[in-house]
Amino acid sequence: MVKSAIARIKASALLGALLIVSTTGSAWAQESTHGTHAADSSKEMFSANGIEMVNGVPTTESSKRLFDAMDYYGAVMTYMWAMPAVGLKGWENANVDMGADPSLDGQISFYHGYDEVAGILTPNTSVTYVISFVDLAVHGPAVWVIPPGATAGYVGDQWQRPVLDTGLPGADRGKGVKLLIVGPGQEIPTHDDSYTVVHCPTNVVWLGTRDMEPMGPAHERVNAGFDSYPFNRPDLKGRSKLRKTGDAFPLYQPHGMEFWENLNTIIQREKMAERDVFFYAMLKNLGIEKGKSFQPDAAKKALLIEAERVGYLMAINNAFKKRFAGARYYEDRRWYTPLINNPDQIEPTYGQLFERASWFHEAIGSTYAMKITKAGPGSTYIAQYEDENGIGFDGGKNYTLTVPADVPAAQFWAFTVYDSHGRTLIQNKQKMAEVNSQNKVSKNEDGTTTIYVGPRAPAKGLESNWIPTSEGQAWFSYFRFYTPKTPYFDKSWKLNDIKQVE
Repeated sequence: MVKSAIARIKASALLGALLIVSTTGSAWAQESTHGTHAADSSKEMFSANGIEMVNGVPTTESSKRLFDAMDYYGAVMTYMWAMPAVGLKGWENANVDMGADPSLDGQISFYHGYDEVAGILTPNTSVTYVISFVDLAVHGPAVWVIPPGATAGYVGDQWQRPVLDTGLPGADRGKGVKLLIVGPGQEIPTHDDSYTVVHCPTNVVWLGTRDMEPMGPAHERVNAGFDSYPFNRPDLKGRSKLRKTGDAFPLYQPHGMEFWENLNTIIQREKMAERDVFFYAMLKNLGIEKGKSFQPDAAKKALLIEAERVGYLMAINNAFKKRFAGARYYEDRRWYTPLINNPDQIEPTYGQLFERASWFHEAIGSTYAMKITKAGPGSTYIAQYEDENGIGFDGGKNYTLTVPADVPAAQFWAFTVYDSHGRTLIQNKQKMAEVNSQNKVSKNEDGTTTIYVGPRAPAKGLESNWIPTSEGQAWFSYFRFYTPKTPYFDKSWKLNDIKQVE
C-alpha cells in the first residue's frame, strides 16, 4: 500500500471555470482490486474557455463539448444517487462469490469473525451476519424464517430502505417469526396463519440480520434455525448455509466501468420509482436504459471512468467531512453520527440524496433499530474520522482512547477500526480490529478502559485492548452501543476523543 492518499478536486461551475482532478497515489487506484485501475493523472475535463457561439448557437465542436459536460456532471451526481443500490449489489455479489445461485433464490450465507467479515463495509466481528437475497420477479414470493433468540435485522429493498425490522427491535421482539415476502404487483399466495405477510417495493429483497447470542450452544441453535427460500419451492427448505474464510469479497462500490455495469444490472431488473425519473433520464444519456444493452463506446467509457473517480472522491468528502446539521454528536468532541439519513431516506421538503450517500459510502444497512432515539432494544453508533488537526488517522502513529466507566450499553459495546480506503476491517497479522465488552478487556482501577491503536504494542497484559496498525494504513473508527441506555441519549455519559501519543 502507498504511504498516503492525496486527492484534490478544484471545481466550479461549467460557465466560467475549470474542473481539475489531481491524484497522487490515489485511494481510487489503491482500492480497485476488481475493477479498472486508473493511472495517476492531472486532467482538464471541461472549461467554458473557447466555447464559441455564432448567432446565439454553439458551433458543432462547442456543442459537443457542452453535451459532454452535461453527461459528465450527470454521471457524477448519478454516482452519488446510486450508492445505496450499488453498495447492496456488492453484498449480493459476495454471496454469489460464496456459492449462492446468481438468480437469487434465497440461500443463506453466514459471515462471522475477522476473516469472514473482512470484505464487509464497517462490520462488527462479534456477531454472525445472516444474509440472503431473493429476486421476487424471478422466483415469486419468498419465505424467511427467523428463529427465537437475540437477533436484530430487517427486510430491506434494493435501495437499502427498511421494509420491516426483525428480531429484538422488531415486532416479534426476538420470539421468532416466519415471513411471506411479496414483490411489487404480486398477488399474495394462499397460505396458513403461520406467516406474516410483508410487501417489498423492489424486485430484489435483502434478508439480513445478526445473530447476537454469545458464542456457544445458543448462538449455534439460532444459526441453525434460519431458513430462506421461494414460497413455491418448499424443496429448498433446510439448505446448507454458505461460508467462506479467506480471500473475502470486497463489498464497497466497485471502481471504473464495473460500477456502471453493476448499476446497469440493477436498472434492468428493477421498476423505476417516481422519485428517480430524472436520474433515469441522465442514465439514458450515458447509455444505461431499461430494456436496452449497455454498450458504451471508448469515449463514453472514458467519461464514465473519470466520473466514477470524481464521484468516489466526493463521496469520501461527503462522508468523512460531514457538513450536515447535527452530524457532530457532541459539540465539544470529534465524534460524528455516521447514520445521518433517515431509514426511509426522505425529509418533508427533500430527498436525502447526500445524507444517504454519506452513510452508504462507509456502511451497509439502514434500519429504524439502528437509529433509535431513546433507551431500549436496538443499536446506535458514533464515528471518528480525523484527529484534532482535521487529518485522518495514521497507521504509523500510536493513539489511545479512554472509555469512561459504566458504558451505557445494556447488551455490549464495541470499538472497531476500519481501513479508510476500503471501509473494511483494518488488516493486521494479529487479526484484531475490534475491542468489545463481550471479550476479555482489561479495565483500569477507576473502571475506565484504555484502548490502544497503533504499531506499538501496549504493556504486557494489555494486548486484548490493542488494535495493531502499520505504516501506510489510514483508518477511522466506530463505537457501537447495543441496547443503549439513557445516559447515552441525554449525554450525561460522553466518550472521550481519540488522542495521539508519542
